[in-house]
Order: sequence, then C-alpha cells, then structure tokens
Amino acid sequence: MKMMSLKFLLIIGILITITYARCPIAEDSKEILKCVASFQSVLLGAFKQDVEKICDGAADVAACLSTEISECVAEQLGQTAFNKVKQLVENCCPVIDSANCSIHKIASSLGHCFAADSLVTLVNGKQKQIIELQSGDKILAYDDKTNKIIPTNVLTMLDYQPNQYAVFKQLTTISGRQISLTPSHLLPTDIHGYIMAKNVRIGMNIYIINDDGALITETISNVIDIVKQGYVAPLTQQGTLIVNNIAASCYATIDNHNLAHTVLAPMRWWYDLFEEIKESNKIIGIHWFPNILYKMTTFFIPSIIQN
Repeated sequence: MKMMSLKFLLIIGILITITYARCPIAEDSKEILKCVASFQSVLLGAFKQDVEKICDGAADVAACLSTEISECVAEQLGQTAFNKVKQLVENCCPVIDSANCSIHKIASSLGHCFAADSLVTLVNGKQKQIIELQSGDKILAYDDKTNKIIPTNVLTMLDYQPNQYAVFKQLTTISGRQISLTPSHLLPTDIHGYIMAKNVRIGMNIYIINDDGALITETISNVIDIVKQGYVAPLTQQGTLIVNNIAASCYATIDNHNLAHTVLAPMRWWYDLFEEIKESNKIIGIHWFPNILYKMTTFFIPSIIQN
C-alpha cells in the first residue's frame, strides 16, 4: 500500500487530466508545474505555522495562474486552486490545530517517527512496509557497539498515525538511498554518534547496507524538507532498526540514544517477559507508556527534551 504524499497536488493533477480535452495544455506543461509547485510552499508553511510562507505561497499561486498559463487553462484550474488555498488558510491559520484543518502537525513533541512509506528488512531478507509491522516481527537492526547488522524483535509501536501529514527531513546518500524521518529523530553517524535528523548536514557519513548486504558508511549528498502522509515509530528490543537500508534509532526528542534506550528499558522488559503479547498496530496515536514518560520528563527535567 503506497501512501499519498500530497492530496492537494493529486487533486490538481486529476483536474489537469480532465481539462486536457478542453484546453491545449501541452504548451503550458512547464508553467502548470510551476503553479503546482507553489502548493508545496503553502503546505510547508502550514506545517511550520509560518503564516508568512502560507500567504506568500498563496500569492505565488495567484500570480502564476494569472501570468504564466493560458486563459483557457487558468479558467479551468483557477477556481479549484484558489478554493484549496483559501480553505487551507481559513481553516489552518493562525491555529493549525483547528478541527477543520485538513493537515496536522505531529500531535505532541513526543511523536517523532518514520514516514509510513518506509521499508524495513525482515531477517529472511524480504522487505516489509514499516506501517505493516506487528509485535513479534523479526527485522534487521544496527549494533552500535560492534557496527554490525543484527536481528531484533519488534515490540510495539511508540506512535502510529497512518493518515496524518507531517514534514520530514529526507536524507539522500551518494548512492541514492533515502530515508524520511521527522526532524528530532536520531540517526547514527560515523563521527558524531547519534544526532537528530535536523542536525544532519551534507558531507556527513551515515551507516547503510550496500548491495552486497554489508554495513558500510556512506556520505549524505542532499537534505530537504518533504511533506508525506502517515508516520510510525516502531520500538525494537535493540533500540535500532534498518529503514530503507539505512541504520536508524527507534528514539527521538531526547538528544541521547543511550539515555533514551535506558529510560525505555522497563517497557522493553515488559514485552520481553510477556512474549505472548501480540498488539495490533491499528491502535492510532502514541503508546501510553512513552506518553506518560514524556509528560513526566517535560515537568521534572524539560532541559533534555528537544523538538
């Protein structure tokens, strides 16, 4: 099951197809893409609660439709385009948490996860969508003590949000491997240890599995913000996992992988003692244990929490 990354762009794409028979849009193909791209700016602005970016994006859409596209195509696209931007601005600004807002920021600072279209590798070598993981699945993980690939058990989901949108940091390596994770999610690097995705820079080295199945370091070649639908945060016994053939931590928010692993030890022990527990990953939201832990931490030692 592939997840949509942008419903708004899909709607515009469908409308373009419908419009094709009415207007000679072949001459406007590049210009249409420019107008559609403006919606990305509007959406990113909404996620980041940047009203100025939303307004600028809306202005760009208006200018593009009025100056870059032929009158026939603009007439067909214009009303729907403006309606979507207007709806977004009215329902999401300045309060993006409005019940009528069609997109959402991650519900709390605890919810830092992987994009739902990510893939994990099972111990038998097959890949599985991360959103389809279940308690008891055996997947590949990263051992930061030996720098080797090891098997581990999936215990539960720390957070499971298959329908909401979020802004992710999409990291790309020189071989084209990509991983999309929320900004405060931890990732192991060769020199800097575990760092948050928002602090990863071009030129840093992360751990990947190459085509021969070996764990090696590879250089980051690109870092961008991207909007996707759905996010999940699996918890494994090891505290790490391999996502899209890239080593990653299960943890976020606390800028210290070992500390986070220690803090969640009671949760791992519980699932280790009661192996017969099989939870459904259809429970929407944040798991009760880390949720309570997060609230306690923000009250007693808020300095260790990073968003």
